[in-house]
Amino acid sequence: MQLEYNADQKALQPELVAANINPESFLATDYLNHFNEIVMLLEMIPDMPDIVEEAAEWEPKSYPQHFEDSGFQAKQLAIKAFEIAPTPIRKAFDRNKTELDQLLSSTIAGLMSLNVIERGLAPAAAELIRTRIQQAQDLLLKLNQVIHGKLDEEIEYDDTMPIEEHDAEEVQSQADIDKLFD
Repeated sequence: MQLEYNADQKALQPELVAANINPESFLATDYLNHFNEIVMLLEMIPDMPDIVEEAAEWEPKSYPQHFEDSGFQAKQLAIKAFEIAPTPIRKAFDRNKTELDQLLSSTIAGLMSLNVIERGLAPAAAELIRTRIQQAQDLLLKLNQVIHGKLDEEIEYDDTMPIEEHDAEEVQSQADIDKLFD
């Protein structure tokens, strides 16, 4: 799909290139840092369960909030560009970001409610965390592709797992997770 840009968007595109913001999507990959940090922490939890306390401090951030809090040089330009990003890009971005936020938040909440620092992790629980990390990495890849101007129909999905498996309703229940620690 070829995106069409309005006059305001066309006028802003030259500034975006100089600021390391994609001139097609009007988005910056710097936003992915917000997710990369928590995924790295989650990767350490099977070997170091006490890291869960640090992971629990993570909260979803909106794109503008991330840039307000960041040291990104062109943060105001990034926020302005996001606000006028092409609608198909914004819809794909919002959809993937929401899915990633839900996956990460539910994973952290599950780990905290299980008190993994004191109880530790059974091998099955560690494998569940690894599965969640892989799902998060798959979603990060999709979000990265959107930031680079690809729409949903152009995004390369992992063929080994249907997209529906990421839905919040399909995430294991707390009782299922509790069984892994007994």
